Amino acid sequence: MTTASTHRRRSRCHPVVRACVTVSLFVWASACAGAAPTANLANDPRPAPTSQDHEVSPGSPDPSGRAAPLRQGLPGDETPPPTPHSHGGHATMQPDTIPPEDYAVDGIARVEVAANVDVAVHWVAMKQYHFPSIVDTTAGGTGAFINPSGTLVTSPEAVRLDRERITVYAVNQAWHQALGVPLPADPYEHMHVPGRPKLEAAVNACYRLDKPGKHCAVTITPEIKVHPYTAADKPPTLTAALLSTSASVAVLSVAIPGKTATVALGPAPQAGKPWTAISWPTTPAATAKPATVQGRYDAKGSVSAQDIATLRTRLGTGMSGSVLVNARGAVTGMLSPTGHSVDVVPPDRITEALDKGGVQSARGPGDSSMANGLSLYAKHEYRHAATWLHSAADDTGQGAVAVRYHEAAHANSGTPADMSDEVDAHTGHNPAASGTDWTLIGPIIGLVVLAVGVLAFALRHRRLRLVEETAAAGPSLADARATLVSTLFRGFRAAKNEPPTAPIGSAPSAGEDRERSAPDQPEPYQEPDQPEPHQEENAATPSKAQGTYCARCGAFLSPGDRFCFACGAASPRR
Repeated sequence: MTTASTHRRRSRCHPVVRACVTVSLFVWASACAGAAPTANLANDPRPAPTSQDHEVSPGSPDPSGRAAPLRQGLPGDETPPPTPHSHGGHATMQPDTIPPEDYAVDGIARVEVAANVDVAVHWVAMKQYHFPSIVDTTAGGTGAFINPSGTLVTSPEAVRLDRERITVYAVNQAWHQALGVPLPADPYEHMHVPGRPKLEAAVNACYRLDKPGKHCAVTITPEIKVHPYTAADKPPTLTAALLSTSASVAVLSVAIPGKTATVALGPAPQAGKPWTAISWPTTPAATAKPATVQGRYDAKGSVSAQDIATLRTRLGTGMSGSVLVNARGAVTGMLSPTGHSVDVVPPDRITEALDKGGVQSARGPGDSSMANGLSLYAKHEYRHAATWLHSAADDTGQGAVAVRYHEAAHANSGTPADMSDEVDAHTGHNPAASGTDWTLIGPIIGLVVLAVGVLAFALRHRRLRLVEETAAAGPSLADARATLVSTLFRGFRAAKNEPPTAPIGSAPSAGEDRERSAPDQPEPYQEPDQPEPHQEENAATPSKAQGTYCARCGAFLSPGDRFCFACGAASPRR
């Protein structure tokens, strides 16, 4: 083995080793960088919300004082100071109580009914007017998302459009713009045109829904709008379609819901169990709070008449479709007004209405993250909770409660009130982590990659050494191997009385190559066998050309071959 060949082999193999080492270091560095997902929470650019006109529940994290702990016990009770006690050798605090509405309110939205109205006025000349999205202020209510696909349930009363009221408003606006007829003090009252009885009669005829008269035409296209509870900079207004409706439940479908939280359907109402009614009387804002009323089911598992009266007063127009949730935010009933009474729809009837619409209830990824985050927040594990709440906010389209709790947990992370370090020291486990220790797995992966690279290097080194040893032995070794193989095959062919062939690995002869490559051709016509003419005994017989063998490697040579196709030696017939 020469010095030049050794240097050439080293120059080929060293890059392999360098590449393996580089990959190993890169994997280990990436694993270390991703070991602490909570490190980026301090750089969260989301602005803190500000206070608005709705009352803030004393149990929720207050944007103006996020470091304050949550309430304990029933609503209205003051939060007692945390009580450290010894448990397993580390100090803990009594867990806080999360308000029931905070588990579910991100999945509850305001439902509005509106109409696009086109009015054509014919008085002297024809004029047309279009009034988009006229909201019916007497309708609307509250709706709850029951799956991430954008399906909501609400009361039929919440999506029932008062067409007569909308018609009066649009007709008044059209005649006012066409002829300057003065608007009444209440835009939903009929117009009066003093001194012009024919014009007043024409205007009043337009109010009739069945026969509006020859002086006008009215077309109404209803639409349903959904306003989710979100902390996004531009809260979306979603358009919904009515999938199905029954006596007490209306099922809506939002075309493009995006990311949203959902509510869970809980068990049937039970006697004596507490409930919390959640309602949106108006369009929710980022820092607004829903209207809530708390009570208990009576002995029959229903809501008492006194509580119904309180619900009508406190919830207002948002009562229709409001949900009653238990302590964990699961829906145990829905309020559906029917005339002067209010029906409390249990979860099983809601499920029947969903089956009628061909949909099912389901939870989204943000809901599980929210539940885990609130559980850790209640235990004062703020650093652990911040990770889950951050995921919940992302997976629910910036749900307002998820964002508020995340900001509170982030603000309390690392403070003396944060119990995350004590829990980690006691259990040796971080519940906010994903369960995969990349600081250990990363170096192991790097070592495996390095071992594979070293093995590839050793195999390549051995192969190159064999090639160089074969080359250093000269052509005699290769010729001897080829001759041995050819001799063995020639003897085998002779034993079977078959013509000899070229050794394995040698190039085919020109005749064999032409014979294999020629396409199948029909056999030419041949004359029938004729008796051979009589020849003298001593007459000369024409000789046929015979093949020979290569003197160097022993390969068979066809007549006309000028050189050996196996070793390249010149043919002795040349």
